[in-house]
Amino acid sequence: MARGATHVLGLDIGTQTIKAVELRLAGHEMRVVGRPVVIPTPEHSVSGGRVVDTAAVSEALTDLLSRNGFSTKKVIASVGGDTDVVVRITQVPKMTGKELDEAIQWELERQAPFPVDQAVYDYQPIHRPDAPADASDMDVLLAVAQEEMVDAHVESMMAAKLMPVAVDVEPLAIARALADAGGEALSDQTIVVVHIGASNTAIIIVRKGLLAFVRTIPTAGAALTSAIRQNMTEDEASAERVKRLFADLTGSYAFEGAEAPAGDATSSFDAIGEVEEADSVFEMSDADQAAAAYGEPHLDEAATQLDMDTSQAYALPPTPAAGAAEAAPVAAAAPAPVPPEVEAVRSQVYEAIAQPLLDLATEVRRSLDFYHRGHRDEDIDHLYLSGGSASIPGLAAFLGAEIGLAIEVADPFEYVVVGDEVSDEYLKDIGPICVIAVGLAMRDMLD
Repeated sequence: MARGATHVLGLDIGTQTIKAVELRLAGHEMRVVGRPVVIPTPEHSVSGGRVVDTAAVSEALTDLLSRNGFSTKKVIASVGGDTDVVVRITQVPKMTGKELDEAIQWELERQAPFPVDQAVYDYQPIHRPDAPADASDMDVLLAVAQEEMVDAHVESMMAAKLMPVAVDVEPLAIARALADAGGEALSDQTIVVVHIGASNTAIIIVRKGLLAFVRTIPTAGAALTSAIRQNMTEDEASAERVKRLFADLTGSYAFEGAEAPAGDATSSFDAIGEVEEADSVFEMSDADQAAAAYGEPHLDEAATQLDMDTSQAYALPPTPAAGAAEAAPVAAAAPAPVPPEVEAVRSQVYEAIAQPLLDLATEVRRSLDFYHRGHRDEDIDHLYLSGGSASIPGLAAFLGAEIGLAIEVADPFEYVVVGDEVSDEYLKDIGPICVIAVGLAMRDMLD
């Protein structure tokens, strides 16, 4: 049954963007209140998932609240980071009570990359319905975060006069939005989510309604920005803007491996001229966060986020989309031809980001191979792509071709009721980046 926070704001404070979605439980329906919001995170205020400038973040949250009509101050947020949060499914001998508490203390010492006395943690035994009755071991979901990092998130929210109800972990929020919310229709299926964030990508597998696999890899938005900067422009801000405006894998070059245009690597970029700032829902991290070296994966590495209760809550407001009035439907027109200089820049961007994307596909395949070794006869029912980079045109098809499975772009609003004031186009645009925020808001609304 729902546990209490049935009208709440899901708040995802990312390195590049802040996402806020307000949900209210009405009978058996989860309804979006107002308009979901995505705003830029203040520059240099969040690094690797950690809030490093609480004043800047709280000011952004206060502005978000004042500009949008959120009607609750209760907030469920998430924390994450490259080194500050660990979420793992670990295996221990079957036990309960005090014995399990003591075993978890040992696991904390073994798993946490920071002193345990500076951490907050939670754990949950995973009771798999098809586990052998005489199994000697059991799975436990363990989440641990550096206390100082959690405190910074909470401080930022409370300074904006929000009331934190709970701090959740990203893998659970993602699974909740894309699997749990589907109810019985998905309860017996195996669902994979590739969530591309700013500085890392989480690979999550939900099997029969339970989290079965969590892994993070370093190839994410930062790697794409870094590749563009190295190949096209040394300016970090320009590389980020080029990625947002010109990353597009729908062109023929993306699948035919066309050569990059001859001549200087930045010639086509220069031909376009100065790239103007543009709104984006891409959650891309700073370009100077270079992608870590690739190689054989440690398949027990954790994704980012965890499920810890705190004693307060917050609220956020939805940002009005540009052009509030909905245009009347018109007959679909043939797409305008792409200017040659724009197509040339797109081709160069593809040449720059192709290798990190191929590396990403390789790591997803390795993760699926690892999972299949324990579940040999099991099919993957759905493979979803989420996170800011999921909005790059053609990326799902590109990765699907490399992995050998059809990939769907995630729609976290599929299982909630959205008012007519929010257009389908807007929801489609922001959906992939709002998966965590939606899952956070759902935390106490699902049976």
